[in-house]
Amino acid sequence: MKKELDILEQKFTEITLNSIEIEKRYYHDVLNQSSYQKISKGALLNVRPFETQLAGFKLGKELTKLPKSIKNTHVYYFDHADNVLMIEIYGQTETIIHRQYYFYTDECIESIYFNHGGTLRNITLSTHRDNHIDQLINYATFGYSVSQYVYDHETLVAINVQQKEHGQDMHTNFQVIFEYEDCYLSKIIRQYPNGYEEKRYP
Repeated sequence: MKKELDILEQKFTEITLNSIEIEKRYYHDVLNQSSYQKISKGALLNVRPFETQLAGFKLGKELTKLPKSIKNTHVYYFDHADNVLMIEIYGQTETIIHRQYYFYTDECIESIYFNHGGTLRNITLSTHRDNHIDQLINYATFGYSVSQYVYDHETLVAINVQQKEHGQDMHTNFQVIFEYEDCYLSKIIRQYPNGYEEKRYP
């Protein structure tokens, strides 16, 4: 874990030094590689398990064109193998666009998120084992988190999270619990060591 975290920290620092130019290069690479796009109001899909629901949102609906109310519109760029290469997330107007880029290897998915204007927000690296995410590390401007995914056979049942702000000595730990009804996700709960619980979804 420490090795991957050190690599992400170094990469974050390097990109930050020249983020606008690097983001422009990523953007042009996606335009050259993309085979098709999809538009949605809200997130249309999860690249990683339940990432939209973990943020407290339901999946959105696919659209045929950009809506007049542009805020939170997502545009997905796919390659020929149906992998997401980039997601554009619109802000209040059509000129405010945040972009998240995805890079794939056999064992990892790396995503790099740039705010409107080209400033780097975070880098996320998920490692995979037996077609499931095993670990996810997120390194961001103000801190980082390390998440260990727990499964019951093929079903994700929990994520053990350790997070820390830059400059702090102590980590914060909590567990994310997934509950299902008839094989469909029904509830996500965040549990803290002191017994406090926070419902994250729905």
